[in-house]
Formats: sequence, C-alpha cells, structure tokens
Amino acid sequence: MEILSCPQCGSKDFYQTTIQDEVAADNNKKWECSCKECGYRGIPIILDKYEGTFQGSQPSAPGFIGPWIIRTHLDNGEEKVLEVLWEDAQDCIQALQLKRGDKIRVTLDQKVWCIERLHE
Repeated sequence: MEILSCPQCGSKDFYQTTIQDEVAADNNKKWECSCKECGYRGIPIILDKYEGTFQGSQPSAPGFIGPWIIRTHLDNGEEKVLEVLWEDAQDCIQALQLKRGDKIRVTLDQKVWCIERLHE
C-alpha cells in the first residue's frame, strides 16, 4: 500500500491543487498538493507500507558480503523484499528478536525504512 503524507505535519488529509504544463528536470510534470491540516503546499512524502510474515534474510547475491534482503510474505501470497546493509539487517532482526513466521509491518520511503514486530 502506498501512503502519501504531508512532510510538514504528517497528515494524510491533503488534495491536489496544481498540475503545470512545464516539465521538471526529471521529466515528470510538476504538481502540487495542499494539506488541509496545516496549509503546506508542495509535494507529499510517498511511503510504501505493508504487513506480512517475516521469512528471514539472506545475501542479495550468493557469496557476496554487502546488501542483504529481508523477505516478507504478504497475506495475499505476494512476496516483498527489502534490500538493506548486512549490519542493519542483523541489528534489526536481533533488536526485534524476529523469527521466521513473525508478523511484521514495513514502512519505507526513498531513504528511510522501519520494521515493526506486530504482536497478535
């Protein structure tokens, strides 16, 4: 699930206000939103958020020390993977005491990721 939120107050209550005809440097049309809570005008933060069952972690490439993937099995049968540094993956798994089969929630944007262990 993709969530859009206001970078100023975190509200998800905003609306699209402008689409300009000119094209931005990254070849995307410029558009703007207004937050109904605080009045912020600009582009909201786009987050990806999902819940599922932790399936473990492994190197992203066999025999390669570097990025690791954390696997999550969603209720609809889809599998999601999150690629992170090995040290971060190990710290997260140890801190949350994650075991295969635990329910987790993953929230991420382009630079930040967060995993929460869900207690049933």
